Amino acid sequence: MPAHTGAAPTVSLQPRPAAGRYAYRATASRQQPSHCGEHGEHGEHAKLAHALRAHRQLLSHAASAIRTLSAARNELIAQAIEDGITPATVSAVTGENVKAVRVIALAYDDLHPSGLPRSARLSGLQAKSDELRAAETHRDHITERREALIVTALRNQVCDDLELASLTGLTPDHIRRAGRGIART
Repeated sequence: MPAHTGAAPTVSLQPRPAAGRYAYRATASRQQPSHCGEHGEHGEHAKLAHALRAHRQLLSHAASAIRTLSAARNELIAQAIEDGITPATVSAVTGENVKAVRVIALAYDDLHPSGLPRSARLSGLQAKSDELRAAETHRDHITERREALIVTALRNQVCDDLELASLTGLTPDHIRRAGRGIART
């Protein structure tokens, strides 16, 4: 058993973090690392990064709208088949092939005849199919603009492949394929 010396323990006067938590005490300011290429300007990088993030968000909204419209159209297809409209007629109205119409109709097994007239059923199906095609066209335009932004970023060496992949939600391989054959400044 150690002998008691009678001296009081020393107490540190520096403030300590509560409950043993780590406290960061560095005083030197740090600069943020630049993600710009050696020829890129911060303003151009910020504009491209903002545009790519915006396109990523727009594509997410477009994909969500397409999923919603597809589900609604598929339910209308199944209901039309249940109401006795032939798969060939539904195929002609929607633009889907007959086999796809049959597969969609088989996915809904709890439908009952609606009693709507044939013309009302087909006009509703036509309208929903047109909405779906418009949403797909909108998504394709957003994708084309995003690809143009990627090419611009690669051509001007504003961002590297990994940063572009992060900003767009694409894989680095997709970015590399998009950058093949691009003359870089």
